[in-house]
Amino acid sequence: MKHETLSLLGLMATSFWVSCADPAAPTKPVPPQHHKAAGAQITSVRPTTPPAQVAKHVPMGQITSVDIGQLFTMMQEGRVRLVDCRPSLIFHIGHLEGAMSLPLRRYDTVIGERRQRLDEARSAQKVIVLYCQNTHCPDAYRVAQKLVRLGYSVSIYKGGWEEWKHAGL
Repeated sequence: MKHETLSLLGLMATSFWVSCADPAAPTKPVPPQHHKAAGAQITSVRPTTPPAQVAKHVPMGQITSVDIGQLFTMMQEGRVRLVDCRPSLIFHIGHLEGAMSLPLRRYDTVIGERRQRLDEARSAQKVIVLYCQNTHCPDAYRVAQKLVRLGYSVSIYKGGWEEWKHAGL
């Protein structure tokens, strides 16, 4: 029974990765030398978007988008509530620091538990940013539509987990 459960979890994870895979992505990982000079240690990362272009809030009931630079700046300033819309198993394998899990497939089951944290973020005037695996994964947008119907204003980080990790963040 345990072996069957693990096999099923592995199959589910593989199915998710394939469904959100970027067909244009390289099949080999990027070698480390492309991320940093040999022997050099990364001590800081700077956003590519100037802070002046980062929205202070999202207009009521709207879905907007943020890029990696904007998200990085908001995280550094502590004004973001991150929401990972990937399946729970994938979330537990890895996620952006401080993110909470709100998977599309379990949305109806877990939204009641998550609303308090979303309400706290809204009260603190934090930007609620949803993300998924990559630009080809629709889960963040679908969860965003559901949250807007509940009265939340949200942003989507389209690059998702893959872009964040490829950037070395």
